[in-house]
Amino acid sequence: MTKKIVQFGLPVLIAAGLLAGCGSNGSGTGSSASPTTSVVASSTMPPGGSAANVAQVDPNTASESQIQAAFEAAGVSNAGKWAKEVTEYGPYSPDTISDTLTKELGKYGIDQQTLDAILSVLAPQ
Repeated sequence: MTKKIVQFGLPVLIAAGLLAGCGSNGSGTGSSASPTTSVVASSTMPPGGSAANVAQVDPNTASESQIQAAFEAAGVSNAGKWAKEVTEYGPYSPDTISDTLTKELGKYGIDQQTLDAILSVLAPQ
């Protein structure tokens, strides 16, 4: 069975979380079906691309060219420059990547839309 990585916007995640929290199927047993797909969520949709078509990469293990290709697929302008900068400022943890890149890429005057697209592509492990 192949698992698919899918990205959803924040409102969808909130709704899904509320529904998942219900947990009761009305029978009183409290059992629920297990999902068969993995979901990697992002609160933003990258510009110029469909979120479902954008693969995420681990900036700690991916090469600069792999990061650049992921940025290009997400519609990030000047993807090569940003891939170089992302590679330079690693390694990243899932808890600090947003703060680190906001600070470091902010030095270059990155706009919020581009930063959001970059962050939507990166998934450090």
